[in-house]
Amino acid sequence: MNKVIFDNECLFCENIKNRFKRLDLFNLFLWVPSDEFLKSSSIHYSVTSKMIKSSMVVITSENRVLLEFDGCRYIITRIPYFYPILILLYIPYLSSYAGNKIYKRIAKNRMCYVR
Repeated sequence: MNKVIFDNECLFCENIKNRFKRLDLFNLFLWVPSDEFLKSSSIHYSVTSKMIKSSMVVITSENRVLLEFDGCRYIITRIPYFYPILILLYIPYLSSYAGNKIYKRIAKNRMCYVR
């Protein structure tokens, strides 16, 4: 099963998680709060708290770690509601460049409020 580690201290991240979780018709993703993941004894692939605070981390069923745009694209490609726009996510060079720029801008400007 694919694991998605998200910053559970950020309301924006919680909202995004809730929306993706509702759209995940096949339950392909296990959503793991950052606190729970960091406390677990099996910390994988040198995923740090800094990585989790700055990005959604996806650990695929093939044990690959995906961050930022690549992680979001991986999730979106497995949710049927997004199928009509998938081609836009795979335009060579342009999609990765633009996707990473957009992702970083949103991540930088998100208003994360500690509860």
